[in-house]
Amino acid sequence: MRLANPWLLLSLLTLLPLIFIYLRRRSALKFPSTGVVGRLPKSGWTRYRHLPFILRCAGLLALAIALARPQAGNSNTQRTAEGLDIVMVLDTSGSMNLRDFTWGREKPTRMAVVKRVITDFIKERPNDRIGMVVFGTEAFTQAPLTLDHEVLNRFIDIITVGMAGEATAVGDGLAAAVNRLKSVEAKSKVVILLTDGGNNAGRVDPLAAAQAAATMGVKVYTIGVGSAPKDGGAPQAADVDEPTLREIAKVTGGKYFLASNTEMLIKVYDTIDKLEKTKVQVESFANYEDLYTGLVVFAVACLLSELLLGLTRLRRLPL
Repeated sequence: MRLANPWLLLSLLTLLPLIFIYLRRRSALKFPSTGVVGRLPKSGWTRYRHLPFILRCAGLLALAIALARPQAGNSNTQRTAEGLDIVMVLDTSGSMNLRDFTWGREKPTRMAVVKRVITDFIKERPNDRIGMVVFGTEAFTQAPLTLDHEVLNRFIDIITVGMAGEATAVGDGLAAAVNRLKSVEAKSKVVILLTDGGNNAGRVDPLAAAQAAATMGVKVYTIGVGSAPKDGGAPQAADVDEPTLREIAKVTGGKYFLASNTEMLIKVYDTIDKLEKTKVQVESFANYEDLYTGLVVFAVACLLSELLLGLTRLRRLPL
């Protein structure tokens, strides 16, 4: 039940002056200025002397509610999302075992921190298909593109340092992700590549893989992870090949980020989350039936009854 025009209930305020005038007239008749208390004629009609006014108020009340258009029915909202296909590429080489990041008072490995941040990122993107590629000396798909993020998180949980070898095949990791996206028809394809080193293994050159990604319309965000040098020089992540990561991002229309501590890493994934928005379309359907007909009939009946009673002896009775 709902009212289509609830603001028209304000018309009920017109009843207030009617009631006020009616009560004032009644008081004036009951206590006349002469000081003599008025007496009602002894008649069976006297008990109905207020009925015309009650009928008038009931009729006007019903009309006011009818004008507000009470309706019965239901509404439905249909939500459709045009999600992205995202492949997360994660470096699992031996250096990801370093403990130079913090989480609260803990000092876990780089890998442990990265996995927590990635899990939070996935939680914020329920409409996207997300997959996972890991790389070290070699690269392979840890989880295919999926909307089942609970399963995806299980695959992330079992990622360990060294599972793909101790070296860093950045090009192979990116190529594996691009290959995963080659056959999908999504309008938006994104790769998020995280590494804490430079390419020192594998068969595919990172920039060649970037060119292949650009050809297929895949945007690559690159993240360099590691402690900043303590020599006071320009901010950079030690051991990370930043020029190559910047070039990969530039070629594909993405962006390079540096994360030398936990706070910066969280901010990086928050930024990517804001840059890559999922399109959500909401459509509402309503089916309501007006219920004012009965109220109008009731209102007309009340007002006609008042008019007819005004033609009887009640018209001559005091209030």
